[in-house]
Amino acid sequence: MNLIELKNAVKEYTTGDITVRALNELNLTVKQGEIIVILGESGSGKSTLLNVMGGLDVLTTGEILLEGKPYTNFKDTEMSKLRRQKFGFIFQSYNLLPLLTIYENIIAPCLLDRKHIQRKDVEALSENLGIKEQLDKFPNQLSGGQQQRASIVRALINHPKVIFADEPTGNLDKDTGEQVMTCLIDAVKRESATLVMVTHNEKFASCADRVIRMENGKEIGQI
Repeated sequence: MNLIELKNAVKEYTTGDITVRALNELNLTVKQGEIIVILGESGSGKSTLLNVMGGLDVLTTGEILLEGKPYTNFKDTEMSKLRRQKFGFIFQSYNLLPLLTIYENIIAPCLLDRKHIQRKDVEALSENLGIKEQLDKFPNQLSGGQQQRASIVRALINHPKVIFADEPTGNLDKDTGEQVMTCLIDAVKRESATLVMVTHNEKFASCADRVIRMENGKEIGQI
């Protein structure tokens, strides 16, 4: 089953008289339960692709569908609701709020939908990722690896259809990055979620069901 489908997706950015085409008539499908790794050099369009699929940016032309229904032209309120209810996000910079505890950071997106999350559910998922004992601490009391694991819990706690991860190990050293990646893949599989991940690390391609290589806004190959 196709979960996400891009049709002739074009994304252009204009600065002064210069227009850059970050996505160039791209066609792509993401199936339910897939783990997809998107590889490419800086400027290849891989992060732009992730952002338009996740509703963080809009296409210039083309269409994106979720479970067969277009969401290309959603208004801001509709898109925000879609992101909260169907998508989970993991960023390179963790994006944890410094004045909230780890537990509060994890449940914050759910509170926007007035959705009650039981602490035991947060604890169970946190235990799987090795941070159960850190829930009542603040972000600055955790290591980078622990903060990224917390962001993984936050992304998964609402049981999203798809997780979008943009260079999730980019701020971590090699060993910690590999540990976090193992935790992420294991957690996604346990939740039967779909993962679309952007990275420049070729090593992580081995964990994917499919690898998409990007160059100049186009897909140049799949593995």
